[in-house]
Amino acid sequence: MKKVVFIFLFCALSIGVNFAQEDLTEEPQIHYVNPSAPRSFINLTMKEVDSGNIKVFYALNATDIGDPETYDDLQCLEIGPQLSRYYSYYVYNSDSLVTDWKKKNPTVRDKMAPFQLGPKGKFKGWSEYLHSEYFKDFSKKELTEYARMPFGLEKLDARYSEPLPVLDWEVDDETQTVAGYLCQKATCKFRGREYTAWFSMDIPVSNGPWKLGGLPGLILKAYDKDKLYSFECVGIEHHKQKFPIKENKAFERYMKTDRKKLWKNKKEIQEDYFNISLATTGTAALRFSDPGNPSSYEERQAPYNPLELE
Repeated sequence: MKKVVFIFLFCALSIGVNFAQEDLTEEPQIHYVNPSAPRSFINLTMKEVDSGNIKVFYALNATDIGDPETYDDLQCLEIGPQLSRYYSYYVYNSDSLVTDWKKKNPTVRDKMAPFQLGPKGKFKGWSEYLHSEYFKDFSKKELTEYARMPFGLEKLDARYSEPLPVLDWEVDDETQTVAGYLCQKATCKFRGREYTAWFSMDIPVSNGPWKLGGLPGLILKAYDKDKLYSFECVGIEHHKQKFPIKENKAFERYMKTDRKKLWKNKKEIQEDYFNISLATTGTAALRFSDPGNPSSYEERQAPYNPLELE
């Protein structure tokens, strides 16, 4: 009997040692992080650049289109006769709320103001698709991007203008309903990616989310072939009285650049934010670890995988 017990214990210990050895050699969990989102503006000042009657709201990368908490972002397209503005509604809302908070608390130091306020999507950190604004000037046939950089890198905020992109769409007979509107399918290739768009002839406006447009109707849904990014309309406001389309006065201080230089800069920031932050500000950005199981946790910067590849 003693021999049996001894053999059992020896086997159990051997198995336990093997399990321990396997745990020690287990690959660490990889956790990808984005650069830190910029602080909300404490003194948001806007100037009117046009006026319009249509506001279109898009869910960015929605897991469930019926649940705003599953969006990466809620974005807004304001359309006027001279130009349109495309921006993150969540980011703009936070800027407005923090500015209002500061006005109500003027004696509080700026650094003590809330970092962000209001609702925001599931995406964490900085993204050019949340923190850039895009203006399409129809009279000049020009698109301007104002790129707001991550926290601590305000000196690198930049802007550029380029000719309004001309997309070579192929229109298909296939249809589907988006946000209650009958839409028709169109596809095109643009700067290294293939896109599918669904546009509505019921809204004869040649525009859409991000840099997309050029169809004989408003684009209500669009995505690239790899489903890296998707934009889907979740609401349209038709205003009887025109509303002002505004531009942030802070954009005037953004340094001028061109699209390719900005693309390179964004890539470097996305892939090496901590070192760039250290070199720019003298202070390394905060890094986070997994307090629950640090031995099986490894943090890496999220790779830069933009819509424009060229």
